[in-house]
Amino acid sequence: MGLLRVGDTFYALRFLRLLTTPWNKTGAYKAGIVDENGKKIKNPETTDEKKVYTIFHRLVFNLKRLLNKIPFGKKTISSYIAALFLIKEHTGLPDTILSAIIKESIGLNPLGPGQILAETFETDSVIEPGQYELQGVVFSRVGDEINGHGKKVKILESSHKAIAGEIFGCTVYRGILVESGLSVLLTKENLKFPNQ
Repeated sequence: MGLLRVGDTFYALRFLRLLTTPWNKTGAYKAGIVDENGKKIKNPETTDEKKVYTIFHRLVFNLKRLLNKIPFGKKTISSYIAALFLIKEHTGLPDTILSAIIKESIGLNPLGPGQILAETFETDSVIEPGQYELQGVVFSRVGDEINGHGKKVKILESSHKAIAGEIFGCTVYRGILVESGLSVLLTKENLKFPNQ
């Protein structure tokens, strides 16, 4: 149990530090991998470049860019949830610690009463298998941000089996981009339904 707490603390501090470090002070910026807005401009090639742009960095950088788009819109929040779910999955941090990090860095408490996440997401979401049109940003399993607007995605299994997990009471689903076959994470809010 003590080891888990040390790991939680390590990732929480690392996450918070990356989230609050100006882009031009990050190792990825100094190595020429991301620009002054955190957008990836080249793939890391050397060992040193790969150390400053890991999957963890990519996830936090994508989340940081999304957080810079405050005030939140519904599509931004759904992207934010998928990115946070990937960080949770990668680090093993519980929702309570992730919530504390977000509150510390931007003042939003995802677990607090009356917060925008609780108001936006349906807790009893059901997605039927089929093909849907995407709206907003989705994330690949390795943390790459994908502009999904207008792209087609397939949900191959029943809603229960398509669930990747949950964060802050919001369900995250797995889907497959029709065009590329790439596996992505999304929320119900990323999908455009026929009646919308």
